Amino acid sequence: MTEDDGIVRTLPNALAAHARHFYNSGGTPVEPRRAATVLILRDLPYTAGAPGGVEVYMLRRAASMVFAGGMYAFPGGRVDPSDIDVLSAAVREVREETGLRLTELHAWSRWVTPEFEPRRYDTWFYVARLPEGAQPLDISGEADWAGWLPPKRALADHNDQMLPPTAVTLTELSGFNSVDSVLTVAEDRDLTPITPRAVIDNGTVRLALPGDPEF
Repeated sequence: MTEDDGIVRTLPNALAAHARHFYNSGGTPVEPRRAATVLILRDLPYTAGAPGGVEVYMLRRAASMVFAGGMYAFPGGRVDPSDIDVLSAAVREVREETGLRLTELHAWSRWVTPEFEPRRYDTWFYVARLPEGAQPLDISGEADWAGWLPPKRALADHNDQMLPPTAVTLTELSGFNSVDSVLTVAEDRDLTPITPRAVIDNGTVRLALPGDPEF
């Protein structure tokens, strides 16, 4: 990814200060917890002057949430001891947060929280089609907004309220014209874990992502 993608790279002051302290003091990274998040997708209709596309179900995490409070994200959460694996955690989290029972999920990417963060997650991102005739419900109490957004609009309106993996994933999806095409591409995705790197330059802290010269 490049700066032209419009993805926020400069860290907020509080997080930047934590990153500087971590590296200046020789901090030790905490072990990431396993987690999963799911992009629930539906098709936009093909109409005159509109070539279709996809919409993704997103939520804005309540500001009171300890991790990523106030951020736009996808349904998901960490793996519980009762979960068989990460995929089963993804299915459970979607059911608990939206009421949807998904039966077919496709792995899209895998992101690991930067090493300087005090809360770290090894998160699998999945894509899934909205089941026919179903609609998600905001039943978790963890969000103050939930709804459908085309990826490009989500980025244009809320990019400064997203973590980099969310923005990168939306950027990747913005060029698809159907859910079918997304699921087809998912079959051959590179699932090598991606860990954004902190770059400190003249007191400014930014994140380097795949494709950046510093990554």
